[in-house]
Amino acid sequence: MTTPWDLSVNLKDVVIDLAWLSLLLIVGAVFRRYVGFFQRFLVPNNIIAGFIGLIIGPQLLGLNNVAMDRLGIYVYHLLALVFIAIGLRQEKTHWGTGPISTGFTFISSYLIQGIVGLLVALILVYTIMPDLFPAIGLLVPLGFGMGPGLAYTMGHSWEHFGFEGGGAVGLTFAAIGFLIAYFTGIPLIRRGIRRHETNLVKGMDHISDEVLRGIHKEPPLKSAGKLTIASEAMEPMAFQMGLIGALYLVTWVVALGLSKLMVAGGLEKFTPTLWSFHFLIANLLSLAVRKVLDRTGHSHVIDRGLMTRSAGLFMDYLVAASIAAISIAIVWVYWLPILIMSLVAGILTYILCRWLMYRAYENYHFERFIGMFGEMTGTLNSGLVLVRVTDPEFDTPVAEDLVYGSGVALLLGFPLLVVLNLPMNIWDNALRGYWITLGILVGYLVVIFAIWRLLGILRFKRGLPESEAVKAQM
Repeated sequence: MTTPWDLSVNLKDVVIDLAWLSLLLIVGAVFRRYVGFFQRFLVPNNIIAGFIGLIIGPQLLGLNNVAMDRLGIYVYHLLALVFIAIGLRQEKTHWGTGPISTGFTFISSYLIQGIVGLLVALILVYTIMPDLFPAIGLLVPLGFGMGPGLAYTMGHSWEHFGFEGGGAVGLTFAAIGFLIAYFTGIPLIRRGIRRHETNLVKGMDHISDEVLRGIHKEPPLKSAGKLTIASEAMEPMAFQMGLIGALYLVTWVVALGLSKLMVAGGLEKFTPTLWSFHFLIANLLSLAVRKVLDRTGHSHVIDRGLMTRSAGLFMDYLVAASIAAISIAIVWVYWLPILIMSLVAGILTYILCRWLMYRAYENYHFERFIGMFGEMTGTLNSGLVLVRVTDPEFDTPVAEDLVYGSGVALLLGFPLLVVLNLPMNIWDNALRGYWITLGILVGYLVVIFAIWRLLGILRFKRGLPESEAVKAQM
């Protein structure tokens, strides 16, 4: 059985592909710098680059021959590199209720999106699309809430069970999520300012030209990180990359060993799921290494700033590649379920985030709402971009809660990733399995809200001031 590691490519293809992606990122920066449309909606360069790559690629203009399957594999590997860099960064020592509530909000959104997606898929299967692969609905939380890397990885693994173009469908949901995050998020911020819901800003005129154009030129410029290795001995950035690369090699060895054990134990059909969880193996290994370095007093060789920049580097290439890898042919086949699921999931995500912000937090409700909405339809970067519009200097704890809440969500969401694979792995893609999975998702959501309530963080009756009570119902 093949895995995403088995794609046959030559070195020339890889080098040219990465050169094209690099050029697209530069072109995206130029478009953001000079095109007012992208500035008004604060569209990141990587998204602009991805759509340019899709337009000039072999499916439309044919100006390059970057194959979609290769781009998908780059997304798969870049996802693990992002998680390694994140795991090697310094851990948070004090959490408080903010990140915990944020993590619970994330997992609640994932579950709502999964329930809606699967329910719509089953309705279509029983009515007008009997041949539809029901797992398409389970890609909604992966694409919207968890990002393109995970959406492709899981969707691609489901192709082994008969889901034609599963990886491409996952990337499509992720791309639609990005569009919703920015082209809905910015108008929502404008409306929030008009309604005096924002705490720190009273108008959009506070956004500097540098932020709009995406290029900093006025001093003082921010530092990317600190040098932890003597440059005479080794380039410090090379050491950080060396750590990431070495851990990815260990990730492959561990995953390969586990897959061989599964095959020997007669569990060969579960190996695609194992390989789709490679990013979790990578993250756990990086967290373990970081813990060992902390305990032995050697963690000073890792610079948090450089690791953050590394994760951002991998994410920029990942997002650009994920959008450029969208298959128009596959989208055409699944356009109706994709459209219905995206609309319903987008609306319900908005309602859920809006409702929860006034019941799970005591302050900065609008800032938290817009950050949550941005992340639950795009990525962490989308949420942080929208938060920065409402909190220009990150003076509130909202941005930090988003970042560390992602870690809580990863812990709470691991069982969800297992659940999403149950219909294929346990019930051989039978419809009965999807109905059982739907019931598990609903039960999971009930348990999450119950735990949240027991922790005393989520409040269903709060006696809000009249003005906030009105907002909470919107």
